[in-house]
Amino acid sequence: MSVPRRRGKWLTRGVPTVLGGVSGFSVFTVFGIAALIGGAGLLWPLAAGLGVGAVVGGGSAFLLRNRKPAKPRLTLTDADMAPSTRALLEEVVDATTQQRRRIVELRRRSPGSAVKSVLQHADSLLARIDALLGHEVLQGRRPSDGDVMMLEGMSSRYIPELLDATEDTIRFLASFQGDARREALANLKSIDEQLAVLAEGVERIEGDVVSGVTRSLEVHHEFLTTRLADRRLDPTFDV
Repeated sequence: MSVPRRRGKWLTRGVPTVLGGVSGFSVFTVFGIAALIGGAGLLWPLAAGLGVGAVVGGGSAFLLRNRKPAKPRLTLTDADMAPSTRALLEEVVDATTQQRRRIVELRRRSPGSAVKSVLQHADSLLARIDALLGHEVLQGRRPSDGDVMMLEGMSSRYIPELLDATEDTIRFLASFQGDARREALANLKSIDEQLAVLAEGVERIEGDVVSGVTRSLEVHHEFLTTRLADRRLDPTFDV
């Protein structure tokens, strides 16, 4: 799931202001010169310039606005999903999407390489959670399942808390020097280590999912082998 970047104020506010101002001034200048030549006043050229500027500026601001993102939707499989499971997984998808958008905003602050590495690890972890939620194995489980509860806890509590600490650290690194800065960097390392622990939990769930598919394939292979043996390897047998 890709997370779109939000447009900056220079685009959502600055560009419409410039376009509206230039358009309004141009209209006022053209009609003002014509009015002066004809002996009329500057009131109606001024009104025309303000009107055109408002229309152009308002229209461009509307087109360039940051639209409210649509509510993220769970990628559904053919799994028989209980309504309670669907509701919980949709909450998890919403949480991961919010945190990935937050990471986009933190990246825009141009932090140092150490902070960028932490943000990359957090984003990768959230993407892996999204991928697991889209798998039929997870969608076929109950909300009380241990793996489902672990993913919910990561997305709604543990990762947001670590991003809170990362955001504080970004401010510290921008303001402090000496021992305070070194302590902030140590905190950043601790955050990265905790993200690594969470990643190990996700990796364990991923391994269980893959192992489950492997066991299904082994059972299927054994079944086919037995059936083929019963048919004495008849080449006309339609598996």
